[in-house]
Amino acid sequence: MKKFFLLPLSVVIFSCSSTHSASQDKSAANETKVVTKYMNTIVADDLKALLYTVASDEMEGRDTGSPGQKKAGEYIISKYKSFGVSYPKGAQDFYQKVPSEFMARAFSPKLPDSENIWAFIEGSEKPEEILVISAHYDHVGMKNGEVYNGADDDGSGTVALLEIAQAFAEAKKDGHGPKRSILFLHVTGEEHGL
Repeated sequence: MKKFFLLPLSVVIFSCSSTHSASQDKSAANETKVVTKYMNTIVADDLKALLYTVASDEMEGRDTGSPGQKKAGEYIISKYKSFGVSYPKGAQDFYQKVPSEFMARAFSPKLPDSENIWAFIEGSEKPEEILVISAHYDHVGMKNGEVYNGADDDGSGTVALLEIAQAFAEAKKDGHGPKRSILFLHVTGEEHGL
């Protein structure tokens, strides 16, 4: 009797879990297609083109608070604007000011005013939950007339953030935006210990 009862019960349990798994598999396959579509927009040629600009001699090595870093910041912001990505709600612009007084108290008395750069994509389901993705966009600047371009430190991280933001922005325009909000944060002063 026990065997007779367990056999139909196990068939029912198995069939319920099989149907559920098939539904989950179909949903996961669709989600994978969507993710792959936008992931494939991040390509080496685009990263290279962005990096050649961010780490160019024109940016003068992006030393904290320098004209070259400010020029790099303007370039980064122009890219976010071209993607249709804005700054966080409540902020007045893409800049989070880091005054020289803060730098002097905590890190280096010789640094001028600088700024972090932030961009924001609001999530669709849990916008109050925020994923922060960051890279520092400063480098060491110039020494004895030589530009230290900082392609690896951290120009590459800076342009990776831009490409990731562009992919998420395109996904959101197509109705596939992130469930949680994403803050893209390019920080200053890393080379000086901030």
